[in-house]
Amino acid sequence: MLIIAHRGASAYAQENTLQAFDLAFKFGASWLETDIQRSTDGVLVLYHDYNLKNGKRIKDCNYNYLKKFNIPTLTDLLKITPQNFTLNLEIKNDDDIYPGIEKQILAEIKETKNIKKEQILISSFSVEALQKIRALDKQINIAILTRNFEIKTPLSLKARSVNISVKRVNKNIVDTCHKNGLKVLVYTVNDLQTYHKLKRWGVDGVFSDNPMLDLPLFFALGGTK
Repeated sequence: MLIIAHRGASAYAQENTLQAFDLAFKFGASWLETDIQRSTDGVLVLYHDYNLKNGKRIKDCNYNYLKKFNIPTLTDLLKITPQNFTLNLEIKNDDDIYPGIEKQILAEIKETKNIKKEQILISSFSVEALQKIRALDKQINIAILTRNFEIKTPLSLKARSVNISVKRVNKNIVDTCHKNGLKVLVYTVNDLQTYHKLKRWGVDGVFSDNPMLDLPLFFALGGTK
C-alpha cells in the first residue's frame, strides 16, 4: 500500500516547508501531499490553514511577508521534486476565495521542466474547483476530497481517486470505489494498527506524517502513534 508524505515528512519537520519536503525525499517516499493557496500579490504558496497562527489571512498577505514564516511557493517545490515522484496538490479554494487559481496552477505545472504532468494529482474539497480543472485539462489526474461519500461526483469528474478521512472510510466505500475504477487514498494515518486494517480492506494508499510508517524500525525512528 502506498504511503504519501502528508505535507512532507511532517512528523519530523514543520509541515509544508522545504525542509519537510526534502526529508520526505530523503526517507524514500515516492508521493507527497501539500496545500496550495495564493498571496495577495499572486504567488502560489504552500500552506494548509486559511489563516496564519497570528490570525492574518493568507489571501491578505504578500509573499514577502509570508516567507518570514517559512512558507514556500509551488515553484520552490517543483524545482526540487525528484523525477518519477508524484505530487498531490490540494487546492484550498472554498467559496472561490482565489478566483482563477485553477488556471494559474495548471500554467505553472506546464512551465516546469522537472516533472511531467502525469506525476501530478490535483485534489480539493471544492467540487467547483475540480470542475474548473477538468474543463481546462481533460487529462490531468484529479482526486476528490470528500466528507460525505457518494459515487456520482467523482465519476462525473473522471477522477482518479477518492481521498477520504480515516474517520469516515469503511470497507463498503473502498469496494464501491474499486468497482467503479476509482482508487481510495485515506488521510491521516499515523499508527500501524490502522495502517494494516486499511491494507486488509484494499485501500490503495494512506497519507501519513511519517513516510516510513511501514518500516520495522518505525517506532525507533520517532514515529507518532
